[in-house]
Amino acid sequence: MIAKRSALAIISLTTSRKVVFSLCLALCALSVSALAQANIISLDFPGSAWTYAVSINSAGAITGNYSDGIMQHGFLRAPDGTFITVDPVGSSATYSAGINSAGAIAGEYYDAGYVPHGFLRAPDGRFTTFDPPGSTLTAPFSLSSVGAITGSYADVQHVLHGFLRAPDGSITTFDPVGSNLTFSVGINGAGTITGSYFDSARLYRGFVRSPDGAITTFVAVEGDNTEPLSINSAGEVTGTYGLGNSGNGFVRAADGTITTFAGIPYSINDAGRITGFYGNSELRIDRGFLRRPDGSFTTFGVPGVTFMTPLSINAAGAITGYSQVDSNSNRHGFLLIP
Repeated sequence: MIAKRSALAIISLTTSRKVVFSLCLALCALSVSALAQANIISLDFPGSAWTYAVSINSAGAITGNYSDGIMQHGFLRAPDGTFITVDPVGSSATYSAGINSAGAIAGEYYDAGYVPHGFLRAPDGRFTTFDPPGSTLTAPFSLSSVGAITGSYADVQHVLHGFLRAPDGSITTFDPVGSNLTFSVGINGAGTITGSYFDSARLYRGFVRSPDGAITTFVAVEGDNTEPLSINSAGEVTGTYGLGNSGNGFVRAADGTITTFAGIPYSINDAGRITGFYGNSELRIDRGFLRRPDGSFTTFGVPGVTFMTPLSINAAGAITGYSQVDSNSNRHGFLLIP
């Protein structure tokens, strides 16, 4: 693993704060019959020290990251199972964040001076690199079906702001009113963006930014942190809420109605299906889950795997993420085929 963490990993506190929390009683009763028998494939970049499968598109192409034992690289896994490395020229580390239905990939890379920049890899393999004006750290997080990219960047004062890079390459920066730090993490095909911001009360609040630039803020539960992670084409948002080392999930309908549930959700597809993980801190075991629009859950795992962290679900319900299966704590990618 590279010595320094990805800028995206540093600024996305939702990723680093989620690891330990108590398993709510509601999850103890969930059905494990359907997905427990599903086809779960372990996938690793050939020869890698570890592999994270981060995003899957509607065709089943997957992007993510791997280490060769010296540095971190991005990868593309085609639907036929073949792998290629995804690194912009001059990269000293690469973090692939998302792949869209056309096969374009967005993410961040570090240059020779270890300064992070954004990149877009076209389906034909051409790279375009970019930074919002005045950026000292650029971390793309999500790529829409039409090629719009959103993420966060740091200015010279080390303050984080949201950005939108349009398909034509133009960049718009934004912050909710009252934001001290803005984490922009999800965008859908219409250009609606979701994320969180840190306010003067030292709490994270959720936001939805419409295509015309209007920003609506919200909380899942008053007095708790609210951190959206994904948005689908209908404008439904899922993410986490909670304080300290505890956390639970929410889904926010397009009309603003919020439903909370136990578990840490990462991704919602256009059918309203949500994937994520739940855990038992005493047993030190994490398992994946699928939550359906009617609120029913199915959980999944693999014997001998101490944790599974689903990160992405596509339109067909295929799920990808990473797991730990060996004693030296190396991570391995996985693909669940429903």
